[in-house]
Amino acid sequence: MPDFDTVILRGTVVGPTGEYPMDLGIADGIIQAIEKDLSGQANHEILAEGCFVIPGIIDSHVHINEPGNTDWEGFETGSKAAAAGGTTCIIDMPINSLPTTINAEAFHKKKEHGENNCLVDFALWGGLVPDNIGQLESLWELGVIGFKAFMSNSGIKKFPCVDTTSLKKGMKAIAKLEGMVLALHAEDDALTAKLSKQYIQSGNTNYTDFLNSRPIEAELIAIKTAIELSGETGCPIHIVHVSCAEGIDLITEAKQNKVDITAETCPHYLCLTTEALDQWGAIAKCAPPLRNPFAVEALWEKFRKGEIDTLGSDHSPCLDVMKKGEDFFKAWCGISGIQHLATISYSLIREKTNWSLLDISKLLSTHPAERFQLPRKGKLEVGMDADLCVANFKGRNSISSEGLYYKNKHSPYVGLHFPFQAKETLVRGRSVFADGTIQNNGRGKFIRFRI
Repeated sequence: MPDFDTVILRGTVVGPTGEYPMDLGIADGIIQAIEKDLSGQANHEILAEGCFVIPGIIDSHVHINEPGNTDWEGFETGSKAAAAGGTTCIIDMPINSLPTTINAEAFHKKKEHGENNCLVDFALWGGLVPDNIGQLESLWELGVIGFKAFMSNSGIKKFPCVDTTSLKKGMKAIAKLEGMVLALHAEDDALTAKLSKQYIQSGNTNYTDFLNSRPIEAELIAIKTAIELSGETGCPIHIVHVSCAEGIDLITEAKQNKVDITAETCPHYLCLTTEALDQWGAIAKCAPPLRNPFAVEALWEKFRKGEIDTLGSDHSPCLDVMKKGEDFFKAWCGISGIQHLATISYSLIREKTNWSLLDISKLLSTHPAERFQLPRKGKLEVGMDADLCVANFKGRNSISSEGLYYKNKHSPYVGLHFPFQAKETLVRGRSVFADGTIQNNGRGKFIRFRI
């Protein structure tokens, strides 16, 4: 009987302490050995000479939209895109699907769809809206990894934003649930609603007007409020898609004051600027919006200092028609990016910092696993799930619309070139992507948070 199901030979393994030329042995979906010149028989060999073996990416910020809006994106297409980019676990947000994940019934529906259709492992966020505080405990018991709330209009009627009163009530409830964290879309609703109304009523509805309606000030007001309420209630918080250095400054100060807070940013805030809107129009529309080149460089400075905790794609797809029209305010707000989270992040961080691959893997794999308490995820070491990506940094690989696995094949990353290339992706030892081809080897598992 073979010693291993799969062995990965002659690669450079990015382990918990560094990068080493090692072989890696897998059996029963678990890493069983990481050794130099590994001995033993295996059913399958992967030759990784000239490649790095990195921990599988955990994308903690995706909008899959199933059930209800599967024509925008579903678990099947979204998870294929994830696998093609080296992502082995996705954490799906509670908004955009119908019903939204704000109660037990909706949770069960989404979980069933994921188990039937998701190629990679998946976890779920629960939603916090003004009228579901009594539902939070049941969602916790079912295994959500945390909760998500909007501090400004979400764009989805079935997922209203929270005001300060309902946010505080929700934080008090979440603080009592062991292991839970509240993710926040932090833009001030009063300011963004006021500015949007002014521009729309005056007939100014191009992308510049949209940018002006969502200034950095709106982020800062909301982040300050979130920090104050977190300190008062003891609720751990995770500020998603921070687009500006000033927001990171507030979060860093809060950490120094012992607030339990972490910060996420996204590849589009690091590789795109407002200039992308000239080329792509609403395909590059997101909220918070893209910032000018000076703001992007300022955010990179915070990144280099290690003040950002996680990276997520904020994959928010939609029908092609929803990105069209003369009124920029009416276009869908979201960027499709799940397939290239690792491609962009590993490539740009290597280029713009002196970080090691281990340092980068912490933001994309280890930190999300730890923050959201995902069991046996986020590191390459014996006893962990065999979630990994065999990748290299050879050449300049172009992103094309033809190569997208999305249901709606648009992305502002099309035409960009990066050296990172995922050669093979394994989820608990199952090859789900190899040499440019999806491997339909079974389905992913629902991952509940670790108590």
